[in-house]
Amino acid sequence: MVYERLKEAFDFVGTIDVDRYLNYKFDINLMGYESIFVVGLGYPNTYLKHEKDKLTASMYTYGYDYHDVMRTMMHEALKDVNIEYKALVDNHTINERKCLEMTGLAFHGKNNLMIHKELGSFFFIGLVLTKEKYPEVIEENTLSCGDCTICIKACPVGALTDGFDWGKCISGYNQEKRSLTDYEIEKNTLLMGCDICQRVCPFNKGVNSNRIEAFQAKPTAYVIINDLFDLSNKAFMDKYGKHAYTWRGKTLLLRNALTILLKQKNKSYNDKINQTLQDPKYPDWYKVDAQNILKKLENTEI
Repeated sequence: MVYERLKEAFDFVGTIDVDRYLNYKFDINLMGYESIFVVGLGYPNTYLKHEKDKLTASMYTYGYDYHDVMRTMMHEALKDVNIEYKALVDNHTINERKCLEMTGLAFHGKNNLMIHKELGSFFFIGLVLTKEKYPEVIEENTLSCGDCTICIKACPVGALTDGFDWGKCISGYNQEKRSLTDYEIEKNTLLMGCDICQRVCPFNKGVNSNRIEAFQAKPTAYVIINDLFDLSNKAFMDKYGKHAYTWRGKTLLLRNALTILLKQKNKSYNDKINQTLQDPKYPDWYKVDAQNILKKLENTEI
């Protein structure tokens, strides 16, 4: 009944015994549970370009926050099923990708993303843990990246050259609350995240899942640049808080926006950048980057 209900709601479902995962890695949070249901839900392969007065984050953030959407769908699917379960999405210690890999429903690609035969890498993962033991649902995976190295060659910072280096990854450092190097500032392209290795992957060609309305691009997929400067944190979250790109706060998005303005040679916001440098509410890591970027913008020829 659990599998059937989840299968009705999600794009794919696999099931593994907790012991199978524990043989890979012990996790105290699995104690008392018997089965792990791995669910997947596709999101659109939609790419929005920056505009002069508004910018975007990674493609997965265009719709509403998948954490909230996935958990709600899990609870809705199982509301009439008399079982004890736990619904998990991302914020926990269990390796969701490894669980998915164990089901055979997707494989770990060279771009460090899980790749599904029909959804490519454009999907979210969630776990449902049950106290009751259920039959495993596992498929034999026959797909792999093979000799393809397109994503490795496309990565502008060499994060995929020898496996995956999170320290080099643009998506890694543009989510850190620290001052960036000139090299990192130059390479950043989004308000948060980086989709380059995903956009070039052959497995994503022709993939586009539009079934879930909540994941379709919303008007607030675009962040208005003036809002980053002018809105209070509360007002900003009231307007944009349903999107996953807000999880690190407005100041981090503003810092990343400045890197994009530099890339665009857009001096329209120089006065506002200067105002933030005089404002005591902004942290030192932001001000180091803002001062550096403002100086570069002032010296930029259009």
